[in-house]
Amino acid sequence: MTSKQKVDPKYKIFGDVVSLPLYEDSSKTKDHIILESTILFAKKGFDAVSIRDIAAVIGIKPSSLYNHFESKEALFDAVIKHAEDLYLLYFQHLDSMIKASGTFSEILDVIFLEPIKMSNTFTCYAFSLVQTEQFRYNRASMIFTNTFLEYSINFFKKHFDDCVAKGLCQPFDCRTVSMVIMHSVLIGINLRVHEYLEQHPPYSFAEMFNDLKHFIMRIACPEAYED
Repeated sequence: MTSKQKVDPKYKIFGDVVSLPLYEDSSKTKDHIILESTILFAKKGFDAVSIRDIAAVIGIKPSSLYNHFESKEALFDAVIKHAEDLYLLYFQHLDSMIKASGTFSEILDVIFLEPIKMSNTFTCYAFSLVQTEQFRYNRASMIFTNTFLEYSINFFKKHFDDCVAKGLCQPFDCRTVSMVIMHSVLIGINLRVHEYLEQHPPYSFAEMFNDLKHFIMRIACPEAYED
């Protein structure tokens, strides 16, 4: 969803792409509940967060929160589903950027530079939450497997196959490279979350992606690669 109106930075993914609201029945309070509960769930885990905790952060009574979600489980389902929607929205953005690129190197720049621009705290926590809760909750597991993994891999593979077909690069194992990129994006998001928690990671998001871009260029465009 895009908006030309002035929006609270907390509600942006990147540029003018707004992460909330995405739903027709959204309200400012309901969006705020999803926003803050996502961060709390990601930081502490589902079991350690209570409705009272979420209400306190938002500044409402616990009973008021139940006007929007019938239970903590229903709220968690909404949070996880919203994380999936954000992930798909992010890939829609990537798709438009890739289609506007003219070379294989430019396409890799889009794939590796756009995640670095995703500095929105809420979005990173939302993506991290799906990863951390996938082993305990079926809903999170399904989204992680079907969207974060399979959808991402197929997305990158499709664009790499197109590059090979157009002669932008030589043939290479597009699916394996797509799997590596997908895992790197998720790792990068978790590195960003570490930064938010002031737990400094051993290397930066940008350094990891720069090294990976050079590695892929050596495989796909060895004649054009300059070390």
